[in-house]
Amino acid sequence: MHYLSSLMNPKSIAVLGASPRPDTMGNTVIKNLLRVGYGGAIYPIHPSAESVLGLPCHRGVDSLPEPVDCVVIALSADKALEALKSAHAAGARSAVLYASGFAETGERGAALQAEIGSFCRDNQINLCGPNCLGIFSVAQGVALYSAAVPEGLEPGDIALISHSGSACIALSSLNRFKFSHLVSLGNGAVTDIPEYLDYLAQDPSTKVAALFVETLRDPAAFASAAAKMRKAGKPIVALKVGRSVSGAAASAAHTGAIASSDSALQAFFRRHGVVLVEDYDELVQTIALFSATRLMPEGVGLGVLNVSGGELAMTCDIAERCGLVLPDLCESTVAHLRTVLPPFGAPRNPLDATGVGVFDTKMYGDCLDALLNDPSIHIVAVSQDCPSSMGEDQAAIYEKLAKAVAERANHAHKPVVFFNNLSARIHPDVLAPLSQIPTLCGMGNALRAIKHLVDYAAFASTEAAPKTLSVERQEEWASRLVSGDPFTERESKLFLEDHGIAVTAEGLASSESDAVAHAEVVGYPVVLKIESADLPHKSEVGGVIINLSDADAVRAAYRQIQESVARKAPEARVTGVLVQKMIRGGVEAILGVVTHRPFPPGIVVGSGGVLVEILQDATFELAPVDLETAGELVNRTRLGSMLGGYRGSVVGDRDALARMLERLSDIAVAYANELEAIDLNPVAVLPEGSGAVVLDALVIAKTQR
Repeated sequence: MHYLSSLMNPKSIAVLGASPRPDTMGNTVIKNLLRVGYGGAIYPIHPSAESVLGLPCHRGVDSLPEPVDCVVIALSADKALEALKSAHAAGARSAVLYASGFAETGERGAALQAEIGSFCRDNQINLCGPNCLGIFSVAQGVALYSAAVPEGLEPGDIALISHSGSACIALSSLNRFKFSHLVSLGNGAVTDIPEYLDYLAQDPSTKVAALFVETLRDPAAFASAAAKMRKAGKPIVALKVGRSVSGAAASAAHTGAIASSDSALQAFFRRHGVVLVEDYDELVQTIALFSATRLMPEGVGLGVLNVSGGELAMTCDIAERCGLVLPDLCESTVAHLRTVLPPFGAPRNPLDATGVGVFDTKMYGDCLDALLNDPSIHIVAVSQDCPSSMGEDQAAIYEKLAKAVAERANHAHKPVVFFNNLSARIHPDVLAPLSQIPTLCGMGNALRAIKHLVDYAAFASTEAAPKTLSVERQEEWASRLVSGDPFTERESKLFLEDHGIAVTAEGLASSESDAVAHAEVVGYPVVLKIESADLPHKSEVGGVIINLSDADAVRAAYRQIQESVARKAPEARVTGVLVQKMIRGGVEAILGVVTHRPFPPGIVVGSGGVLVEILQDATFELAPVDLETAGELVNRTRLGSMLGGYRGSVVGDRDALARMLERLSDIAVAYANELEAIDLNPVAVLPEGSGAVVLDALVIAKTQR
């Protein structure tokens, strides 16, 4: 039995705060339990009332005839802790706490919530809440729910887990879905989304989980629960709110400004197969598709059937923006369609069955069969205008098309999706024959839902092996990272070089003559840079001079840098001037490590140089990544096009950059406890076969002062 069973499906319930008054929360909960036909024992607790809604009252949980599985606490926040203590003393294993006035209100409320959380964890009490509506396990007929139970809600296979009570009310009131569970968990002080997902993974009544997420406190627990959901074949669809990027600009590293915390969230969900949606409408269409589909696509090819060329053009526009693939049909399919379509029809994907298909349902069905039988097509979408407000005569025509679709789709070996091009509900006459087929509303959200299904199917069908790190953790560097002293550029490069990443040939000079000597060793032309842990962005204080080709130029540059820094940053601690071999040519890239808590560290790659924050050409992925994924990350950016020999330029060493990115991701994992960020900008990607070299670097430790 799962540890949350006493909360999700309790056999007996005590209601603290039960009241005969109908306008109270305790009364509402009991009314809901009776309305849904709860089969277990219900014990109202009231200090003086004889009964509530026909049930005899008890004076306290200590006077009950038996220990109860779950205690419902319909009391104010200041009474919550004592209520939990009495529930625990009476043997209760779970509780629901509806009251507000906790962490959402400020420091005092947060302290009370922390105290309640500690008590529950210490005593192994599963607590839903506080600041919540509670739980309605529809299939089991258990309504520990403080809002009105939605009328006519039938048991089904969608579980909704929400930090927001309003989201539960809104989505359960659509009269569209059948739910297995509604969980309004509020602040989630003890049992949060990961615990409920863990329960759903083994719950036979649940096929798909829909999440409304306000915060993700424990990514490791979430990842563990998501893995169980994947193993059980149960998709997770999440709507995450509060995805602000306002804090990114405060980062000392460029990579922090171009890879936001939302990038980390997206990468985390992507890695664990969680479908991320943008709003309610996309959530509704996506869970409708995941719940109703009986087959998963075995590839990415989408075939589309309609009777309007104009709407198919719009479909192509939106599908391309969604990242869907509409492949060309194979020659045999094209040849067959020429025998099916009228002479003016075009046998291609997306397929226009023409106006003739509106009235010739056999031809229309044969067009659908042709798409289903094409080996390049893995899922078929049938789009049609059929809003509920449509006139009966037109609806009757489209009803015949729907029947033709159902006849083919119900026995197809590939998934078929029917969607109304408009967001309006589908006409009931058209909808009736499609009961065994996913039916969606709104072309844009329908196509996005299909893209989510295709991506999830690909995720579910593959499982990456654990990656072997290409670098070894060196304890002397770990100790240096936790020292609290900031890294200079030179020390940052030594760290990278010790872990197999190529950096510029350079030396640290403390005088003009010293600078000239280093220049002679590394070879002209050279670059001079101020070396100071207090100046991560050296060019802003005149701390960088490039393209120095002789000793006199080096001496003059040395003096100029020292004078400029002394004038513009007089408090900066200067340890010398770096003399670096100047790398000519190549494409400038930025690579980096970024940590956005609470998520694990991630890596960034994109177009580099001084305009990096303006260009905003970068992509982010959680570490570690393998070499293949590193190459794919490069290809996601405009940098990938530049390395391919854009407009006749030299082809860059993409493989060397991918190897550097893979190694950097392994460094991020090896030093995850000590490392906050790494900024490599720019990295010179040299012509193909010549490698990639770090020109500037900054390592930032978690404990940096």
